[in-house]
Amino acid sequence: MISVRSLCSIALVLVASGAAGCKEDPPPPQPEPASSAAANKGKANLRTPVSPIAKVDPQSMKEYRVDACYFGTLSLRQARDAYLASLGKDEPSEKKIPSFGIEDQAKPGDPKSLLPAKPLTPTTGAAAPKTTALPPGAAAPKAAAAAPGSSAAAGAKGAPGKPDERRPINIGARAPYERNARACTVALSLKEPAMPDVDAALSEYAPFASELAKNIATAANYYQREEYKKDSFAKGKELHAKLLADFEKLDAHSDKLGLAVSAWHASHLPDLSKADEGQKAAITALEDARALMVMLASKNVDPAAVKTAVQKLETSAAALKAHGSTNQTDPWSKIMVPAFDNFLRDMKAAEPKLTDKGISSPSLFLPVVTGFVSLIEGKHRALSRSLMAKAQAEKAQTAGTAQPAAPVAPAPEKE
Repeated sequence: MISVRSLCSIALVLVASGAAGCKEDPPPPQPEPASSAAANKGKANLRTPVSPIAKVDPQSMKEYRVDACYFGTLSLRQARDAYLASLGKDEPSEKKIPSFGIEDQAKPGDPKSLLPAKPLTPTTGAAAPKTTALPPGAAAPKAAAAAPGSSAAAGAKGAPGKPDERRPINIGARAPYERNARACTVALSLKEPAMPDVDAALSEYAPFASELAKNIATAANYYQREEYKKDSFAKGKELHAKLLADFEKLDAHSDKLGLAVSAWHASHLPDLSKADEGQKAAITALEDARALMVMLASKNVDPAAVKTAVQKLETSAAALKAHGSTNQTDPWSKIMVPAFDNFLRDMKAAEPKLTDKGISSPSLFLPVVTGFVSLIEGKHRALSRSLMAKAQAEKAQTAGTAQPAAPVAPAPEKE
Protein backbone atom coordinates (compact mmCIF):
# COMPACT_ATOMS: atom_id res chain seq x y z
CA MET A 1 0.00 0.00 0.00
CA ILE A 2 1.10 3.56 -0.71
CA SER A 3 1.81 5.57 2.42
CA VAL A 4 0.02 8.81 3.24
CA ARG A 5 3.29 10.73 2.89
CA SER A 6 3.71 9.45 -0.69
CA LEU A 7 0.19 10.48 -1.59
CA CYS A 8 0.77 14.00 -0.26
CA SER A 9 3.97 14.31 -2.28
CA ILE A 10 2.23 13.31 -5.48
CA ALA A 11 -0.55 15.83 -4.83
CA LEU A 12 1.93 18.65 -4.29
CA VAL A 13 3.71 17.82 -7.56
CA LEU A 14 0.44 17.86 -9.48
CA VAL A 15 -0.61 21.21 -8.00
CA ALA A 16 2.76 22.80 -8.81
CA SER A 17 2.73 21.59 -12.41
CA GLY A 18 -0.82 22.90 -12.88
CA ALA A 19 0.13 26.33 -11.57
CA ALA A 20 3.13 26.50 -13.87
CA GLY A 21 0.95 25.57 -16.81
CA CYS A 22 -1.43 28.43 -16.05
CA LYS A 23 1.39 30.98 -16.34
CA GLU A 24 2.38 29.87 -19.80
CA ASP A 25 0.93 31.65 -22.82
CA PRO A 26 -1.47 29.61 -24.90
CA PRO A 27 -0.02 28.32 -28.15
CA PRO A 28 -0.63 30.57 -31.18
CA PRO A 29 -3.53 29.53 -33.39
CA GLN A 30 -2.44 27.31 -36.20
CA PRO A 31 -3.31 28.43 -39.72
CA GLU A 32 -6.17 26.61 -41.29
CA PRO A 33 -4.99 23.97 -43.75
CA ALA A 34 -5.48 24.83 -47.39
CA SER A 35 -7.72 21.82 -47.84
CA SER A 36 -9.99 22.99 -45.01
CA ALA A 37 -10.14 26.55 -46.42
CA ALA A 38 -11.09 25.20 -49.81
CA ALA A 39 -13.77 23.05 -48.24
CA ASN A 40 -15.25 26.03 -46.37
CA LYS A 41 -15.19 28.28 -49.43
CA GLY A 42 -18.61 27.20 -50.55
CA LYS A 43 -20.21 27.60 -47.13
CA ALA A 44 -22.31 30.64 -46.20
CA ASN A 45 -20.48 33.57 -44.67
CA LEU A 46 -21.98 34.23 -41.24
CA ARG A 47 -21.03 37.90 -41.52
CA THR A 48 -23.08 38.40 -44.65
CA PRO A 49 -26.20 40.44 -43.77
CA VAL A 50 -29.28 38.29 -43.75
CA SER A 51 -31.63 41.17 -44.62
CA PRO A 52 -32.66 41.17 -48.28
CA ILE A 53 -31.36 44.01 -50.42
CA ALA A 54 -33.98 46.14 -52.16
CA LYS A 55 -33.69 46.05 -55.94
CA VAL A 56 -35.29 49.03 -57.65
CA ASP A 57 -36.23 48.34 -61.25
CA PRO A 58 -34.10 50.16 -63.88
CA GLN A 59 -36.94 52.40 -65.06
CA SER A 60 -37.67 53.74 -61.58
CA MET A 61 -33.96 54.31 -60.98
CA LYS A 62 -33.44 56.20 -64.23
CA GLU A 63 -36.58 58.30 -63.77
CA TYR A 64 -35.33 59.24 -60.31
CA ARG A 65 -31.96 60.40 -61.67
CA VAL A 66 -33.48 62.24 -64.63
CA ASP A 67 -35.96 64.09 -62.42
CA ALA A 68 -33.22 65.06 -59.97
CA CYS A 69 -31.19 66.36 -62.91
CA TYR A 70 -33.85 68.49 -64.57
CA PHE A 71 -35.66 69.90 -61.56
CA GLY A 72 -32.48 70.23 -59.51
CA THR A 73 -30.71 72.29 -62.16
CA LEU A 74 -33.54 74.81 -62.14
CA SER A 75 -31.26 76.23 -59.45
CA LEU A 76 -28.98 77.34 -62.30
CA ARG A 77 -31.75 79.69 -63.42
CA GLN A 78 -31.99 81.03 -59.88
CA ALA A 79 -28.23 81.68 -59.86
CA ARG A 80 -28.42 83.44 -63.23
CA ASP A 81 -31.30 85.70 -62.23
CA ALA A 82 -29.63 86.67 -58.96
CA TYR A 83 -26.27 87.30 -60.65
CA LEU A 84 -27.68 89.50 -63.42
CA ALA A 85 -29.90 91.41 -61.00
CA SER A 86 -26.93 92.22 -58.76
CA LEU A 87 -24.83 93.58 -61.64
CA GLY A 88 -27.30 94.98 -64.12
CA LYS A 89 -25.34 95.71 -67.29
CA ASP A 90 -22.06 96.37 -65.51
CA GLU A 91 -19.00 94.21 -64.97
CA PRO A 92 -17.91 93.12 -61.50
CA SER A 93 -16.18 95.94 -59.64
CA GLU A 94 -15.69 97.38 -56.18
CA LYS A 95 -18.96 99.25 -56.63
CA LYS A 96 -20.86 96.17 -57.78
CA ILE A 97 -19.98 92.81 -56.24
CA PRO A 98 -22.02 90.05 -57.89
CA SER A 99 -24.35 87.86 -55.87
CA PHE A 100 -25.88 84.46 -56.62
CA GLY A 101 -28.61 84.79 -54.02
CA ILE A 102 -27.01 82.21 -51.76
CA GLU A 103 -26.08 84.76 -49.14
CA ASP A 104 -29.74 85.20 -48.27
CA GLN A 105 -29.92 81.49 -47.48
CA ALA A 106 -27.18 81.73 -44.82
CA LYS A 107 -27.92 84.46 -42.34
CA PRO A 108 -25.25 85.42 -39.76
CA GLY A 109 -25.76 83.41 -36.60
CA ASP A 110 -27.69 80.65 -38.37
CA PRO A 111 -26.45 77.23 -37.15
CA LYS A 112 -26.17 76.12 -40.79
CA SER A 113 -24.28 79.24 -41.80
CA LEU A 114 -20.53 79.60 -42.02
CA LEU A 115 -20.82 83.31 -41.27
CA PRO A 116 -20.15 84.28 -37.61
CA ALA A 117 -22.88 86.02 -35.66
CA LYS A 118 -20.45 88.84 -34.77
CA PRO A 119 -17.12 89.89 -36.29
CA LEU A 120 -14.13 88.39 -34.52
CA THR A 121 -11.74 90.73 -32.72
CA PRO A 122 -8.20 90.09 -31.50
CA THR A 123 -9.27 90.46 -27.87
CA THR A 124 -12.61 88.72 -27.71
CA GLY A 125 -12.16 85.93 -30.25
CA ALA A 126 -15.29 83.96 -31.12
CA ALA A 127 -18.53 84.90 -29.46
CA ALA A 128 -19.14 82.85 -26.33
CA PRO A 129 -21.95 80.32 -26.69
CA LYS A 130 -25.08 80.81 -24.65
CA THR A 131 -25.44 78.51 -21.68
CA THR A 132 -28.50 77.35 -19.83
CA ALA A 133 -28.94 77.12 -16.10
CA LEU A 134 -27.51 73.93 -14.64
CA PRO A 135 -29.06 71.98 -11.77
CA PRO A 136 -27.27 72.17 -8.41
CA GLY A 137 -24.23 69.94 -8.30
CA ALA A 138 -24.00 69.57 -12.08
CA ALA A 139 -20.60 70.06 -13.64
CA ALA A 140 -20.26 73.11 -15.83
CA PRO A 141 -19.34 72.42 -19.49
CA LYS A 142 -15.79 73.02 -20.52
CA ALA A 143 -15.14 76.41 -22.07
CA ALA A 144 -14.35 76.50 -25.76
CA ALA A 145 -11.95 79.41 -25.44
CA ALA A 146 -8.57 78.83 -27.02
CA ALA A 147 -5.42 79.05 -24.98
CA PRO A 148 -3.26 82.15 -25.49
CA GLY A 149 -0.94 81.73 -28.42
CA SER A 150 -2.95 78.92 -29.99
CA SER A 151 -3.99 78.96 -33.62
CA ALA A 152 -7.63 79.51 -32.65
CA ALA A 153 -6.75 82.65 -30.68
CA ALA A 154 -4.29 84.10 -33.16
CA GLY A 155 -6.01 82.93 -36.36
CA ALA A 156 -5.25 79.82 -38.35
CA LYS A 157 -2.88 81.61 -40.70
CA GLY A 158 -2.74 85.09 -39.22
CA ALA A 159 -0.17 86.81 -37.10
CA PRO A 160 -0.24 86.39 -33.29
CA GLY A 161 -3.10 88.36 -31.78
CA LYS A 162 -4.84 88.88 -35.13
CA PRO A 163 -7.79 86.96 -36.52
CA ASP A 164 -7.51 85.08 -39.78
CA GLU A 165 -8.49 87.51 -42.52
CA ARG A 166 -9.37 84.73 -44.93
CA ARG A 167 -13.02 83.80 -45.13
CA PRO A 168 -13.99 80.14 -45.05
CA ILE A 169 -15.20 78.53 -48.25
CA ASN A 170 -18.96 78.73 -48.40
CA ILE A 171 -19.91 75.09 -48.92
CA GLY A 172 -23.52 76.11 -49.46
CA ALA A 173 -22.42 78.05 -52.54
CA ARG A 174 -21.05 74.89 -54.10
CA ALA A 175 -23.50 72.24 -53.01
CA PRO A 176 -26.81 73.21 -54.67
CA TYR A 177 -25.35 73.74 -58.13
CA GLU A 178 -22.65 71.13 -58.58
CA ARG A 179 -24.61 68.47 -56.71
CA ASN A 180 -27.67 68.94 -58.91
CA ALA A 181 -25.59 68.99 -62.09
CA ARG A 182 -23.87 65.79 -61.00
CA ALA A 183 -27.28 64.07 -61.11
CA CYS A 184 -27.34 64.79 -64.86
CA THR A 185 -24.04 62.99 -65.35
CA VAL A 186 -25.33 60.00 -63.39
CA ALA A 187 -28.58 59.95 -65.38
CA LEU A 188 -26.65 60.03 -68.64
CA SER A 189 -24.64 56.98 -67.59
CA LEU A 190 -27.81 54.86 -67.18
CA LYS A 191 -28.52 53.17 -70.49
CA GLU A 192 -31.56 51.11 -69.48
CA PRO A 193 -34.30 51.64 -70.27
CA ALA A 194 -33.78 53.66 -73.41
CA MET A 195 -35.45 57.08 -73.35
CA PRO A 196 -34.66 58.35 -76.86
CA ASP A 197 -35.70 62.01 -76.52
CA VAL A 198 -34.55 62.29 -72.91
CA ASP A 199 -31.21 60.63 -73.66
CA ALA A 200 -30.59 62.96 -76.62
CA ALA A 201 -31.32 66.05 -74.54
CA LEU A 202 -29.23 64.74 -71.64
CA SER A 203 -26.19 64.16 -73.86
CA GLU A 204 -26.13 67.91 -74.58
CA TYR A 205 -27.34 69.18 -71.24
CA ALA A 206 -25.23 67.13 -68.79
CA PRO A 207 -21.79 68.52 -69.81
CA PHE A 208 -23.22 72.01 -70.23
CA ALA A 209 -24.85 72.03 -66.77
CA SER A 210 -21.75 70.57 -65.12
CA GLU A 211 -19.49 73.27 -66.57
CA LEU A 212 -21.91 76.07 -65.71
CA ALA A 213 -22.39 74.78 -62.15
CA LYS A 214 -18.64 74.58 -61.70
CA ASN A 215 -18.15 78.17 -62.85
CA ILE A 216 -20.96 79.41 -60.61
CA ALA A 217 -19.45 77.69 -57.58
CA THR A 218 -15.99 79.02 -58.41
CA ALA A 219 -17.27 82.58 -58.82
CA ALA A 220 -19.35 82.38 -55.63
CA ASN A 221 -16.33 81.33 -53.58
CA TYR A 222 -14.13 83.90 -55.35
CA TYR A 223 -16.34 86.77 -54.21
CA GLN A 224 -17.22 85.28 -50.84
CA ARG A 225 -13.50 85.02 -49.97
CA GLU A 226 -12.83 88.47 -51.45
CA GLU A 227 -10.08 87.16 -53.71
CA TYR A 228 -10.84 90.00 -56.11
CA LYS A 229 -8.85 92.27 -53.82
CA LYS A 230 -5.69 90.38 -54.75
CA ASP A 231 -6.03 90.35 -58.55
CA SER A 232 -8.11 93.51 -59.21
CA PHE A 233 -11.07 91.44 -60.52
CA ALA A 234 -8.98 89.74 -63.22
CA LYS A 235 -10.41 86.29 -62.51
CA GLY A 236 -13.83 87.78 -61.80
CA LYS A 237 -14.03 89.36 -65.26
CA GLU A 238 -12.85 86.13 -66.88
CA LEU A 239 -15.59 84.18 -65.08
CA HIS A 240 -18.08 86.94 -65.92
CA ALA A 241 -17.57 86.41 -69.64
CA LYS A 242 -18.01 82.64 -69.32
CA LEU A 243 -21.11 82.98 -67.19
CA LEU A 244 -22.82 85.46 -69.51
CA ALA A 245 -22.20 83.20 -72.51
CA ASP A 246 -23.67 80.15 -70.77
CA PHE A 247 -26.55 82.06 -69.19
CA GLU A 248 -27.76 82.94 -72.68
CA LYS A 249 -27.87 79.22 -73.61
CA LEU A 250 -29.37 77.98 -70.34
CA ASP A 251 -33.07 78.31 -71.13
CA ALA A 252 -32.79 76.57 -74.50
CA HIS A 253 -30.92 73.58 -73.04
CA SER A 254 -33.11 73.33 -69.95
CA ASP A 255 -36.40 73.69 -71.84
CA LYS A 256 -35.40 70.96 -74.29
CA LEU A 257 -34.74 68.54 -71.47
CA GLY A 258 -37.87 69.62 -69.60
CA LEU A 259 -40.13 68.95 -72.60
CA ALA A 260 -38.57 65.51 -73.09
CA VAL A 261 -38.99 64.64 -69.41
CA SER A 262 -42.63 65.79 -69.36
CA ALA A 263 -43.41 63.82 -72.51
CA TRP A 264 -41.84 60.69 -71.02
CA HIS A 265 -43.87 60.92 -67.81
CA ALA A 266 -47.07 61.63 -69.77
CA SER A 267 -46.62 58.36 -71.69
CA HIS A 268 -45.37 56.38 -68.67
CA LEU A 269 -47.84 57.16 -65.91
CA PRO A 270 -47.17 55.37 -62.61
CA ASP A 271 -49.10 52.10 -62.24
CA LEU A 272 -50.65 52.13 -58.78
CA SER A 273 -52.92 49.11 -59.27
CA LYS A 274 -50.66 46.92 -57.10
CA ALA A 275 -49.46 49.65 -54.75
CA ASP A 276 -50.46 49.80 -51.09
CA GLU A 277 -52.36 52.78 -49.67
CA GLY A 278 -49.24 54.60 -48.46
CA GLN A 279 -47.55 54.40 -51.84
CA LYS A 280 -50.71 55.51 -53.65
CA ALA A 281 -51.06 58.57 -51.42
CA ALA A 282 -47.37 59.47 -51.70
CA ILE A 283 -47.18 59.12 -55.50
CA THR A 284 -50.42 61.08 -55.94
CA ALA A 285 -49.05 63.95 -53.88
CA LEU A 286 -45.70 63.81 -55.70
CA GLU A 287 -47.42 64.07 -59.08
CA ASP A 288 -49.31 67.12 -57.81
CA ALA A 289 -46.00 68.67 -56.73
CA ARG A 290 -44.48 67.83 -60.13
CA ALA A 291 -47.33 69.59 -61.95
CA LEU A 292 -46.74 72.63 -59.75
CA MET A 293 -43.01 72.70 -60.55
CA VAL A 294 -43.70 72.40 -64.28
CA MET A 295 -45.88 75.50 -64.01
CA LEU A 296 -43.17 77.43 -62.18
CA ALA A 297 -40.55 76.44 -64.78
CA SER A 298 -42.60 77.65 -67.74
CA LYS A 299 -41.98 81.02 -69.38
CA ASN A 300 -45.55 82.24 -68.95
CA VAL A 301 -46.79 81.49 -65.44
CA ASP A 302 -50.45 81.79 -64.43
CA PRO A 303 -50.38 82.84 -60.74
CA ALA A 304 -54.01 81.82 -60.23
CA ALA A 305 -53.33 78.34 -61.64
CA VAL A 306 -50.27 78.02 -59.41
CA LYS A 307 -52.28 78.85 -56.29
CA THR A 308 -54.90 76.28 -57.31
CA ALA A 309 -52.12 73.71 -57.76
CA VAL A 310 -50.79 74.54 -54.29
CA GLN A 311 -54.22 73.93 -52.78
CA LYS A 312 -54.50 70.60 -54.61
CA LEU A 313 -51.08 69.59 -53.28
CA GLU A 314 -52.09 70.56 -49.74
CA THR A 315 -55.08 68.20 -50.01
CA SER A 316 -53.08 65.24 -51.32
CA ALA A 317 -50.27 65.80 -48.82
CA ALA A 318 -52.84 65.91 -46.01
CA ALA A 319 -54.21 62.54 -47.19
CA LEU A 320 -50.71 61.05 -46.95
CA LYS A 321 -50.29 62.51 -43.45
CA ALA A 322 -53.65 61.09 -42.36
CA HIS A 323 -52.60 57.66 -43.60
CA GLY A 324 -49.35 57.93 -41.66
CA SER A 325 -51.17 58.84 -38.43
CA THR A 326 -52.83 55.41 -38.41
CA ASN A 327 -49.91 53.54 -40.02
CA GLN A 328 -46.86 54.85 -38.20
CA THR A 329 -44.51 52.20 -39.62
CA ASP A 330 -45.46 52.95 -43.22
CA PRO A 331 -42.22 54.07 -44.96
CA TRP A 332 -43.99 56.28 -47.49
CA SER A 333 -45.64 58.58 -44.98
CA LYS A 334 -42.77 58.37 -42.49
CA ILE A 335 -40.21 59.56 -45.06
CA MET A 336 -42.23 61.84 -47.31
CA VAL A 337 -44.59 63.72 -44.98
CA PRO A 338 -41.76 65.91 -43.54
CA ALA A 339 -40.51 66.61 -47.09
CA PHE A 340 -43.99 67.72 -48.20
CA ASP A 341 -44.33 69.94 -45.12
CA ASN A 342 -41.03 71.67 -45.92
CA PHE A 343 -41.85 72.07 -49.61
CA LEU A 344 -45.27 73.59 -48.90
CA ARG A 345 -43.77 75.91 -46.29
CA ASP A 346 -41.19 77.23 -48.79
CA MET A 347 -43.84 77.52 -51.50
CA LYS A 348 -46.09 79.54 -49.19
CA ALA A 349 -43.19 81.84 -48.36
CA ALA A 350 -42.56 82.42 -52.09
CA GLU A 351 -46.21 83.07 -53.07
CA PRO A 352 -46.05 86.85 -52.38
CA LYS A 353 -43.30 87.06 -55.04
CA LEU A 354 -45.27 85.06 -57.61
CA THR A 355 -45.69 86.83 -60.98
CA ASP A 356 -46.39 85.83 -64.55
CA LYS A 357 -42.62 85.19 -64.85
CA GLY A 358 -42.59 82.81 -61.90
CA ILE A 359 -41.14 83.46 -58.45
CA SER A 360 -39.48 86.83 -58.91
CA SER A 361 -37.19 86.50 -55.87
CA PRO A 362 -34.23 84.19 -56.64
CA SER A 363 -33.54 83.70 -52.94
CA LEU A 364 -37.10 82.38 -52.45
CA PHE A 365 -37.07 80.27 -55.60
CA LEU A 366 -33.98 78.28 -54.52
CA PRO A 367 -35.63 76.69 -51.43
CA VAL A 368 -38.59 75.65 -53.60
CA VAL A 369 -36.25 73.90 -56.04
CA THR A 370 -34.29 72.27 -53.24
CA GLY A 371 -37.50 71.18 -51.54
CA PHE A 372 -38.81 69.45 -54.64
CA VAL A 373 -35.50 67.63 -55.12
CA SER A 374 -35.90 66.42 -51.53
CA LEU A 375 -39.31 65.03 -52.51
CA ILE A 376 -37.77 63.17 -55.45
CA GLU A 377 -35.06 61.71 -53.24
CA GLY A 378 -37.60 60.89 -50.51
CA LYS A 379 -39.71 58.94 -52.97
CA HIS A 380 -36.67 56.89 -53.97
CA ARG A 381 -35.77 56.15 -50.33
CA ALA A 382 -39.36 55.22 -49.49
CA LEU A 383 -39.52 52.89 -52.49
CA SER A 384 -36.29 51.16 -51.44
CA ARG A 385 -37.51 50.83 -47.83
CA SER A 386 -40.88 49.49 -48.97
CA LEU A 387 -39.32 46.88 -51.25
CA MET A 388 -37.00 45.78 -48.45
CA ALA A 389 -39.91 45.43 -46.00
CA LYS A 390 -41.87 43.34 -48.50
CA ALA A 391 -38.88 41.09 -49.14
CA GLN A 392 -38.41 40.56 -45.40
CA ALA A 393 -42.11 39.72 -44.98
CA GLU A 394 -41.98 37.19 -47.82
CA LYS A 395 -38.87 35.62 -46.35
CA ALA A 396 -40.48 35.32 -42.91
CA GLN A 397 -43.63 33.83 -44.45
CA THR A 398 -41.59 31.27 -46.40
CA ALA A 399 -39.66 30.31 -43.29
CA GLY A 400 -42.91 29.92 -41.34
CA THR A 401 -44.54 27.58 -43.88
CA ALA A 402 -41.49 25.31 -44.20
CA GLN A 403 -41.94 23.65 -40.77
CA PRO A 404 -40.04 20.39 -40.09
CA ALA A 405 -42.17 17.25 -40.11
CA ALA A 406 -43.27 15.97 -36.68
CA PRO A 407 -41.25 12.96 -35.49
CA VAL A 408 -43.04 9.59 -35.97
CA ALA A 409 -43.39 7.48 -32.85
CA PRO A 410 -41.60 4.13 -33.14
CA ALA A 411 -43.83 1.10 -33.62
CA PRO A 412 -44.16 -1.18 -30.56
CA GLU A 413 -41.96 -4.19 -30.61
CA LYS A 414 -43.65 -7.50 -31.13
CA GLU A 415 -43.34 -9.97 -28.30
